[in-house]
Amino acid sequence: MRNSRELVLQSLRHEPPDRTPVIPLAGLFTTTVSGIPVNKLLRDADAQTRSQLASLRQFGYDGVVTIMDLTAEAEALGATVKYQETAFPYITKHPYPVAADFPDLELPEIRKTRLSVFVETTRSLVKQVGKTHFVGSYVIGPFTLAGQLMGVDPLFELITDDPDRALSIVNSCENVLEPYVERLLEAGTHSVIILEPTASSSVVPPDFFVRYSVPNVKKLISLARAQGAGSTLHICGNTTKIIGLMCDTGADALSLDSKISIEAAMKTVNQRCTIIGNVDTTLMLTGTVDEIVTATEQCIQAAGPSGAGFIASTGCDLPVETPFDNVRALVDTAKGHKPAKRSL
Repeated sequence: MRNSRELVLQSLRHEPPDRTPVIPLAGLFTTTVSGIPVNKLLRDADAQTRSQLASLRQFGYDGVVTIMDLTAEAEALGATVKYQETAFPYITKHPYPVAADFPDLELPEIRKTRLSVFVETTRSLVKQVGKTHFVGSYVIGPFTLAGQLMGVDPLFELITDDPDRALSIVNSCENVLEPYVERLLEAGTHSVIILEPTASSSVVPPDFFVRYSVPNVKKLISLARAQGAGSTLHICGNTTKIIGLMCDTGADALSLDSKISIEAAMKTVNQRCTIIGNVDTTLMLTGTVDEIVTATEQCIQAAGPSGAGFIASTGCDLPVETPFDNVRALVDTAKGHKPAKRSL
């Protein structure tokens, strides 16, 4: 029997897996499992590692990732961040709201920033479970980082008034992310997971994604591939109109929100990339165990009878208060499903 990492790799190779691999997006949720405060998880690599591994062992899923924090890169570049006790931090002051003041970005030494927490967490996760489980590391997308540094509204105004300048700023954000991605790769991550929520079709038209996100996401994906690592692209909201474009970035996998039809996504990508998803996180929080089982089964069935190119997951990060029984229902339902094999 293949171990968890091998099952995930089967899916990424578009082979019918021995069973459906499952990786719920368990970030801050793990604070409930470990009892370690959120602020400590985001500032202490040992604490984050222990929390992620506590959840992995509690529920028995197939992969583990660093915590999804969209403020870490922006904070390292000058943004002011507000921390919360039971929720993600958020930016209270954007450092460069005026385009004319936007500098040539230079990333400080990573060891002197909070980014080092995620690098060292990656290193520890790979060392402790990387041979048996899949390990992923989040990085903010360049278009989203530009919005974090300027503010989303000023960025969109700049796109209207001076699209070339806007593109230049997004390009500079990609350049400054490369050293961070390289450190995550050096730490041994199996997959760089690019978070690009500002490019969602729920926020901007598809042509914004094509011009301001796709070329720079491609660069980060190429960087990962050159080091022998995989890549995943996660965009929140309804991305139905851009799923094909997301796949065109060269990402090995697309992590999709619950608003997306798994069946339609599988047809669109046509085995060019693996689909990850997408049980609704609101349902995970408020639904019954039976509802979670049904939702998970529906995702698996929508992926097709062979299960090739699919990983069961949640549509986004699990809420902190998610009932343990619901997480267990998602994982156990997926692990109990053995897809049909291809006929010879």
